[in-house]
Amino acid sequence: MNKIIITIFFCLLTSLTYGQGKYAGTKRSLIGKTFTDTRHMTFLTGWQYREGSLITAIDDVEVMTADVFKKGTTYIVLFNIKEDSSNTKFTIADVIEVKNVLPSQHIRTGLCSEGPNEAVDIVALVKKENTEYSKAIKAWRLNRDKRRVELANPKLVKCMNEVD
Repeated sequence: MNKIIITIFFCLLTSLTYGQGKYAGTKRSLIGKTFTDTRHMTFLTGWQYREGSLITAIDDVEVMTADVFKKGTTYIVLFNIKEDSSNTKFTIADVIEVKNVLPSQHIRTGLCSEGPNEAVDIVALVKKENTEYSKAIKAWRLNRDKRRVELANPKLVKCMNEVD
């Protein structure tokens, strides 16, 4: 009887985390780590904070964010969850690692749309341009229910630029 319960528990646990880390590359070990402040992540020494965005509504009990870091030509995007807004710790739910990003490219969060719809849960690799929007080269979405990253169709994604 105990073996059956343990097997069922293991299967449930595996199904909850299946698919996480699919795009994390060498940074898969970050999944599950906790932090209170993106400026003080001891496990990201040498990484430069680039941008972040709120994925959930500001008044949601469960808070989800996306934070972008850069080291050399590699970017990582951390999708973070704070299950209760009264809690002080975020947990990294999934990670995207993008290597060999050209100087003419960057990662955008929070300012993207998919077709005619705004999509705060979309992250995209875009070319830096002096236009209002850039088309995505690659795009991903955080599936909030499954708490994992999934591919999005870059042909449908564009992101707003901060034009001077």
